[in-house]
Amino acid sequence: MSLTRTISHLTGVLLIATLLSCVAPQLPPRDYPTLKAEITQTRDSLAQLYATANATQRSALLQTARTRIVQGLTRDLIPQWYGTEWDFNGTTQTPGQGYIACGYFVSTLLRDVGVRVERVRMAQQASLYIIRSLAPRDQRRDWSRISTEQFAARVAELPRGLYVVGLDIHTGFVLHDAEGVWFIHSSYGNPAVVVKEKATESAVLAQSNRFVLGRVDNDWLLAKWLKKEKIATVTG
Repeated sequence: MSLTRTISHLTGVLLIATLLSCVAPQLPPRDYPTLKAEITQTRDSLAQLYATANATQRSALLQTARTRIVQGLTRDLIPQWYGTEWDFNGTTQTPGQGYIACGYFVSTLLRDVGVRVERVRMAQQASLYIIRSLAPRDQRRDWSRISTEQFAARVAELPRGLYVVGLDIHTGFVLHDAEGVWFIHSSYGNPAVVVKEKATESAVLAQSNRFVLGRVDNDWLLAKWLKKEKIATVTG
């Protein structure tokens, strides 16, 4: 089978699996290690193809990788964390057990989906540096003194996908999908747990004067993911 046909086949398999998940009978939930292993298996398969692909084929593979990493985070891994308690010093690596701070939530999820971040070092940086570590300049936005409604509207004008947002004293994921713009974070607000909420309804977002946004599923980071390359943490 040619590389192009293999890529097309793999993309089709991922699409079919996604469609079947919408109509298949509800199965027992898979545990967190199993979910991580499935993502790793897909990454490794794509990486083998990427290593010998030409420019056109690599573009297609990056799109497949984009779908998998966003689904891996938002559909598979992050939901396991909902309800996990927040604490400023929280460093748990197990969803539902212990406490997790906002920076550790971001860096732990990125590590668990297979991005080779420095989990502890990244988590301890200001959110601006977390975003600079993950997204090239053209994949970042920096807005000040806007309302949550304006923030959500501006994100809605960007490509659908997954972002990390840095606030005055907080950080988390922002998901732009077909249903709108969502803020997913380990919240210090009430309740102080990992939550997914509409961006326009987030009290934590409303408290910030600055919004620094970086796209997670950008081509640079996806290529790093496929090639299993380390992500250096920006510290200044």
